[in-house]
Amino acid sequence: MGFQDRDYNRSEPYDDNGYYRSRRGSVSITMRLVFINFVLWLANGFLFADSHFLMAVMAIVPGTLKDPELWWKFLTYGFAHSPTDFWHIGGNMLGLVMFGYGMMLGIGQGGFGLVRGENIEDRLGRTEYLAFYLLTIVFSGIVYAALTDAGCLGASGGVTGIVILYALFYPTKTLLFWGILPLPMWAIGILIVFMDAQGASGIGTGGIAYVAHLAGAGFALFYYYFFAQHHRKITNGLTGWGKFFRKKFKPKPKLHLYPEDNSTQNPTKQGKKSEKEEEFEKRLDEILGRYGRVGEAGLTKEERDFLQRASKKYRDKEK
Repeated sequence: MGFQDRDYNRSEPYDDNGYYRSRRGSVSITMRLVFINFVLWLANGFLFADSHFLMAVMAIVPGTLKDPELWWKFLTYGFAHSPTDFWHIGGNMLGLVMFGYGMMLGIGQGGFGLVRGENIEDRLGRTEYLAFYLLTIVFSGIVYAALTDAGCLGASGGVTGIVILYALFYPTKTLLFWGILPLPMWAIGILIVFMDAQGASGIGTGGIAYVAHLAGAGFALFYYYFFAQHHRKITNGLTGWGKFFRKKFKPKPKLHLYPEDNSTQNPTKQGKKSEKEEEFEKRLDEILGRYGRVGEAGLTKEERDFLQRASKKYRDKEK
């Protein structure tokens, strides 16, 4: 696969008519996230007499940051929404579908309707997109808990991060702000941050986690300039740490050498050693000397392989 075909470098995975070129067998992470959020929201309403129970268990509460036993809430709060306000979950999931999945109102071959265009999920790739979204939720929740002394629930911090990242990737794309005013995405992004900053300063509607929104926007800026612009991926780092820990804690195989005992050899098999055998034993002595100085971890793969072959050779001789 060439450099231009990698997920982070594909900015136009669409056909000539502007429609998304679907990949056979692919499953949208965005739609899975939307499904999970709605299932949890509906389960909360149908399964519990106290309609706030499940959402309250998942939400950030005052003191969450100070209690490590509650730190799991910095992820689960992003999947909890107000049980009595459908627009809370509806608005967040709509934003996720529009900018994460790219499904918006537009004009296509069939006329006016839903058209899938540029989106963050395909721009980053499914795994990277999921990692970015979840980390944005966690970061937004931690910042909110650190700067306020109130509870918080909802995906708006993560969704704001997706919207701002969309504005950074597609700054000149024009959309209808609030469905009325046509603006380029760079202007929409600035307006969103400005309104959240006003809300965080006390000017605006209460009951909205403006600080979490600003944290989500900040994380998107950080990701864009320190990861996307340098063709780095969060998931590459996570994979690297996974390999490190697997290698660190993987049990090391023990080497069992069975040196040749000339005193017990069959006299008929004794005689002058061939030049090849002398070279083999000389090489074995060198490696065993290094093994005594640096241990198995200091040996190269070729040296470890040689010791394994030598071990097998001497075992076969004893049979």
